[in-house]
Amino acid sequence: MQAHKKVAKAVDWRLYVVTDTELAGGPDRVPRIVEQAVLGGAGVVQVRDKNMSELEFLHLTQSVVEATRRVFDATGNQAAIFVNDRLDIAADLGLHFHMGQQDGDIKEARRRLGEDRLIGLSVSNLEQARTELSDPTADVLGLSPIWNTSTKTDTDPPLEIQGAEQVVQLTAGRAKTVAIGGINAVNARWVIDTGVDGICVVSVIMTAPDPLAATQRLMSLWRTR
Repeated sequence: MQAHKKVAKAVDWRLYVVTDTELAGGPDRVPRIVEQAVLGGAGVVQVRDKNMSELEFLHLTQSVVEATRRVFDATGNQAAIFVNDRLDIAADLGLHFHMGQQDGDIKEARRRLGEDRLIGLSVSNLEQARTELSDPTADVLGLSPIWNTSTKTDTDPPLEIQGAEQVVQLTAGRAKTVAIGGINAVNARWVIDTGVDGICVVSVIMTAPDPLAATQRLMSLWRTR
């Protein structure tokens, strides 16, 4: 069972920003970077930190939610917020959830979150995509990795452009597709042209001297598609 279709349709998937506390320069800097990214047009933010305690991660997530609310109140720009891996926090805060292949039972996640919250699932090959689509629960598939990346070292072999195209064709609109892994302003157009609904970035925003400008540059690639 997937979420209500209207929930996924309401999200602007084109640019999906994943946080990295270390790259950002510490937890206090993450909300400001997120705020700038959403001001620049990012439609999705995933809060990810594998090393924090539950309490630390809760505080980080709450601060990101507050940052996106400030942007919405000031401009009307709205971002969907996903919690990576920490199902309890996603459920407690009423947020969307993203999980990997080894991060638990996706059916249990759906039971906990209901049909008003979106679930993302990482897939690294056609077999994983076929398995999920045979009885779909995820609303968005994270095609990971497109290329090798230093921000995540425990990944499967890269899909590259051809693999991403194959997963997008297989999915055929039954779920949203977003691509992650080694994507930047130079190569993003190649990924966009695979037909994915969105591109996910980490370091290109988290380490940018000007996150607003970096976001706007990536968004401009969609407008010139």
